[in-house]
Amino acid sequence: MGFRECMKGKLKAIIRLFEEKQIYSVPVQINTTELLKGKVALITGGSGGIGIAIAENFLKNGCKVIIAGTTEEKLEKCMKTLGGGTNLKAIVLNVNDINSLPDKIKEADQMFEERIDILVNSAGLVAKNDFFNMTEEEYDAIMDTNAKGTYFMSQAMAKYMIENGIKGHILNLSSSSSKRPAWTPYQMSKWAIRGLTLGLADALLPYGIIVNAIAPGPVATPMLGKSVEDDIYKADNPSGRYALPSEIAALATFMVSDMGNYIVGDTFFITGGSGTISLHK
Repeated sequence: MGFRECMKGKLKAIIRLFEEKQIYSVPVQINTTELLKGKVALITGGSGGIGIAIAENFLKNGCKVIIAGTTEEKLEKCMKTLGGGTNLKAIVLNVNDINSLPDKIKEADQMFEERIDILVNSAGLVAKNDFFNMTEEEYDAIMDTNAKGTYFMSQAMAKYMIENGIKGHILNLSSSSSKRPAWTPYQMSKWAIRGLTLGLADALLPYGIIVNAIAPGPVATPMLGKSVEDDIYKADNPSGRYALPSEIAALATFMVSDMGNYIVGDTFFITGGSGTISLHK
């Protein structure tokens, strides 16, 4: 029996077991270039550096994508960067406007025939001041977007998924800062995301909703004043370089695909050693 016939036989056996309800959604990797085929993703912070990279990789893997951001101008620019196309839509959405989130999800739901089954919480702000110079305004802005916004965006999406019988994924953007002493609201918010990811995974798994987080170290994005064109080999971390947004996006794609269905409540660190083998770099 050849390799192809052997794989077909194994696939038929898995399908038979699934139909007999002896196993739960065990994935079989057939085509790694279409990991997200048939899926629809809503990405908050979709006009930011990591968000747009995730959107690009999702599209390459067969996903239909809705990028969400706070301004129409930035979204239009990102749509052009991503090349437009029928599988890409955009929606103005502010995670700080808590009361609007359920209606925004309903609006996004109408953009494609298929239901939304992936949420990526990528909206976030970074601290500009240290502990001694932090203001109440900056503190509130960061905590409201990074922690509170992620919480209520996930709540609204979870209700939408449950009401529509959708078994999907929620992926939060954490940070290597979630393992460091937290003396800025940014670090505090990422500690909160790590705990929230565990809590949401516990609460939502019974509904078939899988929650995880991805925790980058320093990434070459505008948030850090860097771009892919800059010298990325000048980072103060153990690996000595910044991550590329595409590296973060590749891991994100795997985690929200069916290949990641058995990863539950985990935070995957992709940091070059920052926050893992070193807390200080």
